[in-house]
Amino acid sequence: VRVYRFAPGSDGSDGTWMLETTLARHEEWVRDVAWVPAGGLPSNMLASCSEDRTVVIWKQNEAGGAWTGAPLPTFAAPVWRLSWSTTGNILAVSCGDNSVTLWKETLSRSWEQV
Repeated sequence: VRVYRFAPGSDGSDGTWMLETTLARHEEWVRDVAWVPAGGLPSNMLASCSEDRTVVIWKQNEAGGAWTGAPLPTFAAPVWRLSWSTTGNILAVSCGDNSVTLWKETLSRSWEQV
């Protein structure tokens, strides 16, 4: 998963997209990436899923800071799609076995199935 940052031009030009980081945790094709809706916080969070039956929740606590990945438990089938709730606190995970599970972050910063 590659994350890009937009750098506006200093002279008023259009600017350019620059590679910020590459998030490497999946062993197979990444099938979906979903950003948490902007909530006014200075942090970034996204989820990625893969044919390797994994989902990783990636967090960046401040702009330009390091990204950390928290994997969910391995699923029984390839994971195809991800979708965050409008408030960004629930993640829906859709798998190749026709199942959909919901996940939320606990107060201890771990992820649990709802």
